[in-house]
Amino acid sequence: MGVLTSLQQSVGLSDKEAHIYTALLSLGEGSVISIAKKAAVKRTTVYNLLPGMVAAGLVQTTLRNKHRIFFVEDVRSLKNRLEEQERQLDRLLPELRALHNILPSKPKITLYEGEGGMRELYMDSLNSSRVGDTILAYTGMVDFYKLFPKDFSDYYIAERVKRKIAVNVIAPRSPAAMEWLRSAPQTLRQIKLIDREGFAFKADTEIYADKVALISYKENFMGVVIESQEIHAMQESAYRLLWEKI
Repeated sequence: MGVLTSLQQSVGLSDKEAHIYTALLSLGEGSVISIAKKAAVKRTTVYNLLPGMVAAGLVQTTLRNKHRIFFVEDVRSLKNRLEEQERQLDRLLPELRALHNILPSKPKITLYEGEGGMRELYMDSLNSSRVGDTILAYTGMVDFYKLFPKDFSDYYIAERVKRKIAVNVIAPRSPAAMEWLRSAPQTLRQIKLIDREGFAFKADTEIYADKVALISYKENFMGVVIESQEIHAMQESAYRLLWEKI
């Protein structure tokens, strides 16, 4: 993937904006005329696009001998742009979720497959939860780390803690479960262990928001998320009853 394509896909610049930005990086600084020539973009298009790029903090400008000069002060401003877009999206999400909830034809069941699907499903458990929420989980943990990459596991746990989302876990006793038990205070996790004999399970269930996720780690991962207040309430009640009995 080339730099121009990466700028368009990763940062959200248009094709013309990406050409203008990389032209400025090559030039160091330049006038509209020199930028247009280097970028192979029409001068009028450069005139129209540069003010928006300046307003976004991607490009800086100054006057020199009564001529307007443009330059890129720090390429890290691209990251600032992404962070600002993420903040704007966070502010917009409650309204989007409210709109989504009133749509009569919205999907109730979602299927996730493969490693990409696994990452998407577990991130949904965070994105659907609010600060202070607690995810309820049954986790077999036997095949957990065979497909769940450690780098994503570490990121997911850190992101969950960062968002102040706790988790209660019921798991069969195992070395991996004991490791989770030892690290529980640092990871906003409460875990209760059950004896494997007669109560062993290998799959995973996540109960969060108005959703219930049923997850199998066999055959390259498969997960089904059911979005239903009624089913969620029933599963949450059953979970809490078992939690109190352990």
